[in-house]
Amino acid sequence: MVGVALAFPVTAPADDVKDNQKHERQLQADAKQLDADAARASTPDGQRRVTERIAKEFKVPTSVVTDLRNRIGGYGQATIALALSQELMKTDKTLSQAAALEQVVALRQTRKGWGVIAKELNVKLGHVVSEVKKAEKATDHVVGKLDKADKDKVAKAEKPEKPEKMEKIEKPEKMEKPAKPEKPGR
Repeated sequence: MVGVALAFPVTAPADDVKDNQKHERQLQADAKQLDADAARASTPDGQRRVTERIAKEFKVPTSVVTDLRNRIGGYGQATIALALSQELMKTDKTLSQAAALEQVVALRQTRKGWGVIAKELNVKLGHVVSEVKKAEKATDHVVGKLDKADKDKVAKAEKPEKPEKMEKIEKPEKMEKPAKPEKPGR
């Protein structure tokens, strides 16, 4: 009797790793953008509005956003932690917001990346990316991010005037070429 073994390539784990890496890069980019947006709102009132907007987006008190920002650094990181904790609460209905946040922050403070944390918590990082994107767009409105039409207006307003054209200087006339001497015998 001859046995036949069939082998099927399994690509799901490799795809998951690639997706996680892609999502983690996206999260980091979004976090930087959120921090840059918040930096533009450099006044205390602007910072307060950014904090309030993120808190509203995740339905938490502003003190939670401020505390997270201080503990794990920046609005972007705080937003990712909030999004991860909310996804964690969806998978584990027994967790409160505070307990889920504590789990996420504890893992982050051990210098683990967001992808590793999501995997350990059994959370899809793609959903977290979506939530962070939504929060980023919401803060764009708060800090007054310019849309394309406004950017064009600002660019035109800042563009210096062109200097007047200088008059052309007349070129001297070409000198006549001396006539070639005639060769004898031709």
